[in-house]
Amino acid sequence: MLGRIARFEIRYQMRGPAFWVCALIFLTLTFLCTTVSVIQIGSGGNVHKNAPYAVAQMEQVFSVFSLFVCAAIAANAVIRDEETGFGQILYATRLRRLPYIFGRFLGVFLTCCLVFLAVPLGVFLGSFMPWVDPDTLGPVHGLANLKAYGLLAIPNLFLISAMMFAAATLTRSMMGSYIVAVSLMVVWTIAGTMIGKLPRLEETFGYLEPFGFGAVDLATRYWTAVERNTLAPPLTPMLLWNRVLWCGIAVGLLALAGSLFSFTRRQGRFARRRAEGPAEVPPVFDPRALPRPRFDARARRVQYVMRLRFEVRQVLRSPAYIVLLLLGIMNTVGGLVDLDEMYGTPVWPVTRVMIQHLVGAFTLIPFIMAAFYAGEVVWREQDRRMHELIGAAPLPGWIFVLSKVPAIAIVLFTTLLAGVAVGVVYQLAHGYTHLELGHYLLWFVLPGTVSVLLTAILAVFLQVLAPQKFVGWGLMFLYMVLRLIGGTLGLDDILYNYGRTPGMPLSDMNGVGTFWKGLVVSDLYWACCAIVLVVLCHGLWRRGAAMPLRARLAALPSRIRGVPAAIGGAALVCFAGLGAIIFVNTHIWNEYRTPNQRDRYMADYEKALLAYEHVPQPDVTALRFAIDIHPDGPAMTVSGHYVLTNHQAVPLDHVHVRMETRQTKLIDLKIDGATLERDYPKFHYRIYRLARPLAPGESIGLDFRTERGQRGFANSADTGLGIFPNGTFVNKDDFAPSIGMTRDGLLQDRVKRRKYGLVPELRMAKLEDRSAQAQNYIHAGWTTADITVTTDADQTPIAPGDRVSDVTHDGRRTAHFVTSAPVLDFFAVQSARYAERHALYDGPNGKVDLTVYYDPHHPWNVDRMLNGFKAGLKYYEPNFGPYQFHYARILEFPAYSAFAQAFAGTIPYSEGIGFIANLSNPDNIDYVTYVTAHELGHQWWAHQVVGADMQGATMLSETLAQYSALMTMRELYGPDKIRRFLKYELDRYLRARGTERLEEEPLERVENQQYIHYRKGSVVMYLLQDRLGVDRVNAGLRQLLADYRFKGAPWPRSLDLVGDFRAQAGQKEEGDAAGQQLITDLFEKITLYDLRTVSSTATKRADGRFDVELKISAKKLYADGKGNETETPMNEPVDIGLFTAMPGEAAFDRKNVVLMQRAPIRTGENTLHFTVDRAPSFAGVDPYVEMVDRNPDDNVRAVAGP
Repeated sequence: MLGRIARFEIRYQMRGPAFWVCALIFLTLTFLCTTVSVIQIGSGGNVHKNAPYAVAQMEQVFSVFSLFVCAAIAANAVIRDEETGFGQILYATRLRRLPYIFGRFLGVFLTCCLVFLAVPLGVFLGSFMPWVDPDTLGPVHGLANLKAYGLLAIPNLFLISAMMFAAATLTRSMMGSYIVAVSLMVVWTIAGTMIGKLPRLEETFGYLEPFGFGAVDLATRYWTAVERNTLAPPLTPMLLWNRVLWCGIAVGLLALAGSLFSFTRRQGRFARRRAEGPAEVPPVFDPRALPRPRFDARARRVQYVMRLRFEVRQVLRSPAYIVLLLLGIMNTVGGLVDLDEMYGTPVWPVTRVMIQHLVGAFTLIPFIMAAFYAGEVVWREQDRRMHELIGAAPLPGWIFVLSKVPAIAIVLFTTLLAGVAVGVVYQLAHGYTHLELGHYLLWFVLPGTVSVLLTAILAVFLQVLAPQKFVGWGLMFLYMVLRLIGGTLGLDDILYNYGRTPGMPLSDMNGVGTFWKGLVVSDLYWACCAIVLVVLCHGLWRRGAAMPLRARLAALPSRIRGVPAAIGGAALVCFAGLGAIIFVNTHIWNEYRTPNQRDRYMADYEKALLAYEHVPQPDVTALRFAIDIHPDGPAMTVSGHYVLTNHQAVPLDHVHVRMETRQTKLIDLKIDGATLERDYPKFHYRIYRLARPLAPGESIGLDFRTERGQRGFANSADTGLGIFPNGTFVNKDDFAPSIGMTRDGLLQDRVKRRKYGLVPELRMAKLEDRSAQAQNYIHAGWTTADITVTTDADQTPIAPGDRVSDVTHDGRRTAHFVTSAPVLDFFAVQSARYAERHALYDGPNGKVDLTVYYDPHHPWNVDRMLNGFKAGLKYYEPNFGPYQFHYARILEFPAYSAFAQAFAGTIPYSEGIGFIANLSNPDNIDYVTYVTAHELGHQWWAHQVVGADMQGATMLSETLAQYSALMTMRELYGPDKIRRFLKYELDRYLRARGTERLEEEPLERVENQQYIHYRKGSVVMYLLQDRLGVDRVNAGLRQLLADYRFKGAPWPRSLDLVGDFRAQAGQKEEGDAAGQQLITDLFEKITLYDLRTVSSTATKRADGRFDVELKISAKKLYADGKGNETETPMNEPVDIGLFTAMPGEAAFDRKNVVLMQRAPIRTGENTLHFTVDRAPSFAGVDPYVEMVDRNPDDNVRAVAGP
């Protein structure tokens, strides 16, 4: 009987439209993921679209969205008989309860599996489409994909089907099923967010997360592209236990549903209940005349108020509202866990950060509530079979619409207030009392209210159009998907993307700046559209017997005649007028390009100008600027003069001049004795012919005037302008012309390059190409600078150089800066209302004025930054060489970007990273000092020595700045604290290898790949100084500086530094071979280790000491650029450690070290014995994560015994 019931259920579901619609949705989405290059799930870079890893990721992702599909199918199966009235007949038969309930479930589960087959089918079909770039596809791995379907999709669908079926059985309500589905999705999202911020819990998450994401991620996080292209996620013990756990929970839920199900029990908590009252009393007719009803304006107001109260009361009293509101609060709390952590260190909960997280947390919940309640309030009368009675009531149609929309909006508004309450409580709980309630109101509640009102109106409108509630929900889901991926597809124009605004970036320094203007205009624009939708809702509202959409459309003109038509017409006129204003702002005054248009522009740019890349050009050897900043404009004007010097070996007869951005207009440009020969106005590129060739060593002058600013607002809030009422930060190349053609900004993605007919790859020059040493990778030579900056009187202007004057006159402040040492033609100017804090460093090469310019609201880490300056200078000057300036400055800038950057003696530092770090816990990683030391290190590694424009260039800047900062941190906090930082770096390097878009290179050949020069570079340099000796490493660095400090072409190569390290390795007493091989492995090869502590035991001796035995498994691997690995023999000294606490924990320090000793480790299993005075609790190999280990988590383990 169970099988017959299941077969009947499957056939019934397959005959319905929902089955095929859901299957078509899954098929279409996965087909698009496979055939559209900009839509990627699990693929990208060198990972194929149809790789087993990508297919597994899609199956996991879409299994989460199948929550709602399974909820619909399960609820239909459970409540269908009661809804149709057939249940009474069915329950009166000899049908047994358990076969009935479990047969229905089996049918539901198998139906969901059949629907979900559309996911691998969509990938399979997409793999054979002729328009797909063949290099993005691999062979179809049928067995691997089948394994992923069985290991991931089927258990997920079993769990989801069981949960939805149990919910429907227990509540006898479609609403109950959907509430459970939403709850599970939100709780899952919260858990994922928290684990992303609390990596120490990722193993627990791997066991407990219901869909297997955590376990799969831990198993595949360090996979290379080759592994992702050929392997399905393995069945690890963690994944196996995860599947067993949740399948067991699913079985338990089914057992609960089966035990509680009854043929006589009809209603659950969410089911509709008929009110029971006294028996009906026959009406008594009163012969007196009844008062005549009045339907004037006053009556309509009363009717409307009563109807509004009813609708709001219905929603607020719904159990679903409480559940969804609590989920929204939970989502907010989950998002606030370890707020904005960096290296595990939290930040102070300033109101800006709170609001940014509230906006993110409350994006999903209000949308779900709007979609859900729109279906409920629009279809309530039909669901209760009261629509004909209500439709005959003496109420105008507008009352129905204008009562239901505000009801939904009021509910959504309460979620915003709940979010504010959570934010305020969180701030107070963390000791932050500067609450800025006005910011909550203006930055979150007010724009949020407009957004939720627009969402509510759209949701009601779609339900009015839809023939069924579920179709309306589906349309809202489609709208949500388009909002999420519209930007990727180029569908982000404010003019047609409902509810979209330019956005309003937030900053404590700059507030909302001028960005509020675009927000207000676009909100008004869409508010007018929403009014038109409300009028249409009024005209298309269902009244009485069901009317198809076609009939309602035919009756629309007569229904909206009069006042509704006038309102709609006026709104339509305003909509058109505001649209014209937006068009002028976003498409005429400002540039608008879709992603495809931007790519096409850069492809055309490359085709037209790349041929000029190697044309010899003069260098800027002196510059003079007069810069006038108007922060409130926003605008700036610049008058400048360059001295151009020919450092080439041949005479030059052309000068190439380019402007980087359209936002800067080149008003005038003159070169001594030169005429404009060719102009590329589309690309802001000019070629001038010199009247007389410029001989080697000769110089000429270039004068220019530019204006930079923005008129109106752009389609997306444009923070790239850099000019703000408070916090101006503009790079030199954005306001002044540059000399020569560079590759900056050109397309790098292979797929895009093939699409536009470009050469397949645009890579950096090889190390063997000596001609590339003619230019450095920053494309800026050494120069002197004389810069005058004028700004508002209440702001502080900053530019490179010593401040030689600073005067205020007529409400304007002018500062004059002159450099006393060579600087790169690469810098920025800044202006803001700063507080200042100074310190003096008196070093061996003279005094240095240390200054931090900061927002007065962010004082917490200013002294720490000054101390970081001092610590860095104290280490760098004796070990590397003299600091070249008399000043070192940090300048805070708005949090529109989160980085710090080193210019000559000047370090712009975002308010979003170091200034608000909460370092009240001394065990947290002090990344404020680390970032300060890193940027200070660039004053040597980039601003004294800068690499040639070829492979390995960023090793000479970024990797050496990382090393400099690590040495500073080791001096301040000791080597035992470094492990936590190195583990973060190693984890980021290993994770990024699988997402490489071109090819991984050894460190000495890095091609500006951040995961290599930053992450791997940190680990490599720390191991080098540990093995070779810090003094020898620093000696090699001093030699590089001695050879290339402030020198021009030929610019240094990474090979030069590697050669210096090899020279130092040859001076080691124990011989040269080991050091030379170490340098080869670290710099010239992609070397990985697989070290693992197999077991560790301790036995107490009679003399009170302890014998410790460790078994270590070791393997050494070489990898190529694609990730293919080859094992090689290993015989190297590796650190072995015994500890009383786990290395890397926050409180770990020197006192927890029982023994640290270097021992030779060979390929295979190694057994080591030690005798120590204290009983260790943990032991392991490479405990401080100094080697590039493929899985550092298994290096240290607890000691067994004594």
